[in-house]
Amino acid sequence: MYWLEISVRTDGEGAEAVAEVLRPFAYQDSVVLEQLGDETTVDPDALESVVTVKIYVPEEEDSPALRRRVEEILYHMGRLYPIPEPVFRELADEDWANAWKDHYRPFRLGTHLKIWPTWLPRESDEDAQPDDIVLVLDPGMAFGTGLHPTTQGCLRALEEIVQPGMSVLDAGTGSGILAIAAAKLGATEVAAFDTDSLAVRATLDNAAQNGVEQAIHVWRGELDSVHEESARRQWDVVVANILAPVIIQLLNDSGLLTYVATAGRLILSGIILEQGSAVEEAIQAVGGQVERTITAGDWVTYVAGHRRTNDRPPSQPLRRG
Repeated sequence: MYWLEISVRTDGEGAEAVAEVLRPFAYQDSVVLEQLGDETTVDPDALESVVTVKIYVPEEEDSPALRRRVEEILYHMGRLYPIPEPVFRELADEDWANAWKDHYRPFRLGTHLKIWPTWLPRESDEDAQPDDIVLVLDPGMAFGTGLHPTTQGCLRALEEIVQPGMSVLDAGTGSGILAIAAAKLGATEVAAFDTDSLAVRATLDNAAQNGVEQAIHVWRGELDSVHEESARRQWDVVVANILAPVIIQLLNDSGLLTYVATAGRLILSGIILEQGSAVEEAIQAVGGQVERTITAGDWVTYVAGHRRTNDRPPSQPLRRG
């Protein structure tokens, strides 16, 4: 018996979209995201690292029709975003489960954050620094592994903003990577919610993997459920890595900014550059102001706060990737 490996090499932005279209063909819906890089060192700035998306199909499900269908789907995706043709490789039964791990390397974000794969022993970290803040995650998960520019933008903002003792609310937590980062950065009260029960489960599992399960309260729900789950009414930091239309709706209709303390910060991401102006308008319309921006490729992350009286400074770029 063999396993068919289907792989597509792209970037962090394209990887998650490719992962979603390949997932229905994958064994047990398992999609692997592999970060390639220099095998002799950890890339200190992996904002736009090369990512290979891989799935595995058992021999009995492999067919010319399946391969042709995968090629057609990726061809149509390539009309909107540069996507190369897939590579098909037949692996011996004992090779497929771990074949993709050979080239995956940990990578740094910002000054102190480091994404570390679950299967690598920490003793193997030749680049370890005393002040490293390590996020242990399974890159085999399709989402929330730190590869996408929107996640990286949020992590960079959290690293600069979160101080020990702060409270953080993660709206739409996904894998929990942002909530976990906040806890490891010293936040003493972290709350996270998602409408997807699988995301809640992933957050609980990942929090336990990182030893911060006691620091994070996570539940299934929407924004209005926060007041039911927590006695806190406002937070030092609120982060939402979702999509621009959802963010605009949360600002306009659900009072997202009201969850932010007077001197607090709102981190918003999942926003394509061309949607940025609409998000900025929504922030201003509800009494907020953009203080900084982080851009990476075609994506933008905003750091905003409550607008002070007669204080309307233009947004200042924080970092461009």
